Amino acid sequence: MSPDYHDLLRLLHVAARALPGLNGEIGAAQDHQLICGSPDNAARVCALHRYWEQSHPEAGPHYWSARSWSLLIWQPIYFSLLAVHLGGRAPCLAHMGQSVIAGSVHGFRLPPHCPYGGDLRALIACASDQLQDFVETQLDEFNAVAVIYPKMARLLVADCVRAALLLAQRHEPVTDDVLLEAERHWLDALALPGGSALVPLELDDGRHCLAMGRKVCCQHFRRADGELCASCPKLARDERLKRLREAASC
Repeated sequence: MSPDYHDLLRLLHVAARALPGLNGEIGAAQDHQLICGSPDNAARVCALHRYWEQSHPEAGPHYWSARSWSLLIWQPIYFSLLAVHLGGRAPCLAHMGQSVIAGSVHGFRLPPHCPYGGDLRALIACASDQLQDFVETQLDEFNAVAVIYPKMARLLVADCVRAALLLAQRHEPVTDDVLLEAERHWLDALALPGGSALVPLELDDGRHCLAMGRKVCCQHFRRADGELCASCPKLARDERLKRLREAASC
């Protein structure tokens, strides 16, 4: 096995252990997969959007777009951040193929390559370059077949970055101050709006932790079976803090 192949395979294993369902393989993207920037990708993005439009017609265009966009970006973001913080490497996202099954984006393939090594700041810079290229290309493709406001799209990216950081902290504990610094470095490197949204909490048992405080609503409440999530910015501050404490105490 070549060193390049081994390093990438290790990152895939690290990510899958941290987040079951984030399953990657090494190899060329397959014809049926989403491949950001490929000639046929806009049609595949359109099909994903249409799935959610048909599955939840009552939810409306804000939900269809937010849901579809979130599905397109979650794997590249989670894999990149988990690779950096748990694997000490930054993968290349070029020619990444993502699988779509029944409207859900799960599973991906990456061509063999040597992930980038370096200190944390260098890894964040490298991974951010990869993610920025992915997000901007994907956003252009998305808006060719559907509509999502660029600010909303980038705020959803930022919230996904925060969620991935919190997951990384659970598997590789660091202090909250270190995590807040990492959040700032990622948002700066990605040129994302919104500022910090990781919320400091004091729990009933005296423990302190950080929780997710979203900067933009995922629109799930628009579904007939939907509701506002605990971290939703549409909630009043006190209600949101109450729900976040309850979730963190479980």
